[in-house]
Order: sequence, then C-alpha cells, then structure tokens
Amino acid sequence: MQKSIVSIVKGTDVEKMVEEALSLLGGVNSLIKPDSTVVVKPNAGHYYPPESSVNTSPEVVAATIKVLRKARPKQIILAESSAIAFDTFKCLEVSGIGKAAEEAGVDRIIDIKKEKDLINIPIRDARSALTKTAFPRFLLEADHIVNLPIFKTHVSTVFTCALKNMEGIVQDKVHFHVHQTDVAAAMLDIWSVVRADLTIADVIRPAAGFGPHPATYPTYVGCVVAGKDPVAVDATTCRMVDLDIGKVPYFESAWERGLGNFAEDMIEIRGKKIAEVFTPIWVPYLEGFGAWPEYNFLTENSCSCCQGLVAMTMERLKALGEYDKNAGITIVIGPKKKLPKGVDKRDMILIGDCLKEYRGQGIFVGGCPPFSSFPQSAILRRRDYVEMEDLVREGVTPEEVVVEEEEFKQYVDATLRQQERQDKERRSAKQSG
Repeated sequence: MQKSIVSIVKGTDVEKMVEEALSLLGGVNSLIKPDSTVVVKPNAGHYYPPESSVNTSPEVVAATIKVLRKARPKQIILAESSAIAFDTFKCLEVSGIGKAAEEAGVDRIIDIKKEKDLINIPIRDARSALTKTAFPRFLLEADHIVNLPIFKTHVSTVFTCALKNMEGIVQDKVHFHVHQTDVAAAMLDIWSVVRADLTIADVIRPAAGFGPHPATYPTYVGCVVAGKDPVAVDATTCRMVDLDIGKVPYFESAWERGLGNFAEDMIEIRGKKIAEVFTPIWVPYLEGFGAWPEYNFLTENSCSCCQGLVAMTMERLKALGEYDKNAGITIVIGPKKKLPKGVDKRDMILIGDCLKEYRGQGIFVGGCPPFSSFPQSAILRRRDYVEMEDLVREGVTPEEVVVEEEEFKQYVDATLRQQERQDKERRSAKQSG
C-alpha cells in the first residue's frame, strides 16, 4: 500500500491554517474539481456551545467553506445528522456552526434526518449486522465529500475523529441499528459505501475527559490536521495527543479493509512534526479499575471500548449518589467461557454482545459496545437494556440527557479540584519535610 500523506499546521489564523494544510496536500485546486458539488460534513451532534469542544469549531467550518470556494465548485452543501433523538438544526444553532456556515457563503444546509430521497445500498462486505443501509441520494451523487470532525475522547470507541464522524450521515433508524451491533465494524461498513475524499480535522482545542460529550475538557493544541486517508489522520491525531493506538481496536480492521494506513512508517507527515505539537490529553477511562474497589470486575479478554464505558459508568453512579447503594455487584465484560458461581443474577451485570449467550443468568446490557447510558440504567433499575426503544419507552428526552450530563460534568469538575488540592498539599508537605 502506498504511503499516506497527512499535513499538520499550527497557528492562530484558522483560515490560513486550513489553506496551508490543503496546500501541503497539493492545494485546494488539486483536491476539488471546478463546477463540482461539495458536501461538507461537520460534527454537530449535540446541544453544546463552541467553547465546549463537543462539536466542530464554527471557525474551522467557516474557514473550510471559504477555502473550498477558491476551487470554484458549483455548490457547497453542509450536511449533518445529529445524535439519536437530537434536532439537527438546533445542534447547528447552539454549536454556532449553522450561522458560521451561512456567513461563510454555504449554498445549502441539509438535515440528513429529514431527507426523503434515500437509496438502499447493500453492504456486500459487511462485518456488522448493517448489511443494507439507506443513504441520501444527494450524498451519493456529490462529487466531493469533505469530512470535518473534531478530535474528542469517546468512552465507547476510545476516541472520535475522522472515521467516527461519518457515522453521522445516516438517519436515526440506521443509527439505532448501529448501536445494536458492533459499532466500530458498522462505522467501517458505512465507510465501505460512502468515503470522504478529504478530512480536515479540528485539533485546535480537542476534548479530553469523559467524552464524547458529558464531561469534556478542551485542551489547547492549536492544530488543523488534513489528509485524504481518514485512518492516517486518526492515527496521527492520536499520536499528537499521546493516545496509545494500541488501545484502538479497529485500526487493524480499517487497514485490512483498505480504508487507509495507521502504521507510523506508512504515513508521511508534512508541515509540523508530531514532536513539535505533541500535547498529551487526559483520557481517564483507560486507567484501569483500581479506583472502584467496592465493585467486582471481571474484565479478562475485554476490549478498551467496554472498559471505557464501564469506567464512565462508575463515575456517573458517584455523581448521582448511587455508587455506594450498588456496591458489591459484579460487572462482567469481554467473552467468557463461564460465569462465576454463587452470584445472584440481579447482582451480575453482563455488558456487551460477547456475553449474550448468558442472557438470563444476569442483567444483560446489549450492544458492541452498548449505548452509553445502558450500563448505568441496567445497574439502577436491574433490568436488561438491549434496544434503544428501552430508553425511549422510559420517556427520556434530549433535554433531560443534557441536564444529567451537566450534573456529571459538575461532579467531575469538583473531583478534579479536590485532586488538585490534595496534590498541592502533598507537594507542600514534601517540601516542608
């Protein structure tokens, strides 16, 4: 396989950064054909403002539209399908992306969720249960798709950037299905049908913490990263923020399917070197389970996706004041040849599809990985959570989700402040001693 080219640009003028990033790839005119239809796909999945780093920066969106316009395309369309049950146009409004795109001269803004002209495409090499998917015609017929993700931590997929962002080109019905199968495999199945020609990643203030949106902490890196190969872009951004790519279970699969390179010796970096922009970010959910000794964890053979999800669930229980009430339960993740004996099935939480053969022998949480709130709901209510409709039937609204997530962030904020005080006291005691 030929080497992939990835450009890294650091600066303060975002439009100049985007233009330079594309220049290092050959220039916008070599990437975008004149008189073409270009679809720009940002990350605008949730009701959060620009300073949260939950969505792509409006500055990056506006800069990209202005730079793409220099290639003289016929039209530039901004398209998005926000997270399940969230209103796309409200996400675009709260995030500032909609206004920024309009002011930059975008020709149309399309809510993919509302599109009626869909084409069912069979996924012949499907690795998930997503064997046939409805995609909007305008997207399939576009001359170019430009992927505009923001880099964020993600407890269910380790992180989100180029590959994960294209999950947002399907409607809620398909999105439901994605979360009921192997999410990483489904994500790559979508890429096997619809591939972005170019990725321009927002790594200006990537989100650390318990991402993708509850308790995120923007960390200044100040970069735009671009490339035609989404796998190479993702691997490069991981290396920039010190996220061990060995913890990402789907890089190997993406490479095997011909979606791109992740090996460092197969990626040519142009512009800034990784060492010049290297900025570690906080990824708390990959630190092991020693922080929660009151619970029993069986994690052998488990993936980092389920590990991250369980770690966040533990902290969510603390934030809700439910941690001590449920102490002593057993949480099982990863494939197992047998389950432990002597545990009441209401006190054994089986998380992930690798354990579905044991459904009925404990509280089962379906998905690969499960939807982010499923484990918490299963522990609190002691019943199975498999279908997205399980939450819908409980009447959970997007607004209620935002309130709960804000409460969780306040808890994490307070915890971090306490840790900082304790660290300061220990340093002071050490110096005085």
